[in-house]
Amino acid sequence: MVLRARRQARTAVRGPSAEIGAAVELSAMHLLLVPSTMHPEDVGDLVRARVPGSELARTGCATLGRYSRLSGPYELSMEEAVDADVPMPWTVVYALGAPIEREDPPLPGLDDRDGFAQAFPQGLPWREEGRALQLLVSMARRVRGAVRVVGGSGLIQPDPDRAVDVIVHSPYWLDPDVLLGVVQRALPSARLDIEGTDWTGPSDAAYSGAAVAGHLAGHPLSAQELADLHHLADRRDLQSLAGEDVIDGFAIAGELGRGGEDGAVEVLVHVGREREPAVIGQAWADSPFVTYEIRWASTAWEERERRQPAAGYLASRDRVQPVVRAVARVIVEATGGVVTDEDGFWVDRYLL
Repeated sequence: MVLRARRQARTAVRGPSAEIGAAVELSAMHLLLVPSTMHPEDVGDLVRARVPGSELARTGCATLGRYSRLSGPYELSMEEAVDADVPMPWTVVYALGAPIEREDPPLPGLDDRDGFAQAFPQGLPWREEGRALQLLVSMARRVRGAVRVVGGSGLIQPDPDRAVDVIVHSPYWLDPDVLLGVVQRALPSARLDIEGTDWTGPSDAAYSGAAVAGHLAGHPLSAQELADLHHLADRRDLQSLAGEDVIDGFAIAGELGRGGEDGAVEVLVHVGREREPAVIGQAWADSPFVTYEIRWASTAWEERERRQPAAGYLASRDRVQPVVRAVARVIVEATGGVVTDEDGFWVDRYLL
């Protein structure tokens, strides 16, 4: 029996020439289960946002790591779903081929937001298998799907509303006062949150040479050499102090709810990391760019990491999500750039 695929091209799982020929083969693999209405291009875009250069939608296979690959989609009949150990009502799946790598069992009573402790009571996946499964669970959260695991306890079905934070990558830097005015349009309680300490110059140990004496034991500096060195250092310090202050990162925060009962929305601004997957392909990707992280600082942070948060936390989250998206919307209107959710998947700025 040959498994029917939704696309004409067959896909490789355990090697460039390997094919899944029967549904029962899927029963021994981790599976991403997606709604039947999900277009393969949309799933491929999710993978490409995290794995630049991948072409899952075109080739039916994406290399996630040295030994791990994601293939699909596979459309299953009712009988094939039973053979593949896929629960109803799921009929469209993507298969993960990866080595089984497990660490120690989770501690008794341990809870986590994605349900790994419950799904893998005998040992948590880590290394390449762990990274690949984290990607699958993040994708399932985005598409309102699930992950059927092997070597564990069944199904991981993450909460699709759990991803609250939004990230904007932009080639444009907004000064603190300018960004504050932008953010206050959506969050009137916002204020600058910049902290620093006054610097009074080098310590006495630096001027006496004691600070470097241990490093120069074999080649001590003479009194004249030490004086010349300090003279050069003082000139450099004076040049730096004469210039304008440079800020390469700051934050804006605004409380939510009466007395801050819903926590706060924070906007963290900093230079973007090199080789950020979400911006590869942008004209400005090879130059320094700015990352604006719009994050919710909940007063019940421990609930955010639970698989089943308390009702009070969920109510607070429902009130906060529109505010986070509104703040992200005004920032991207001012800066342009690329928008992602907290899992690194692209978000259409016009759907914020």
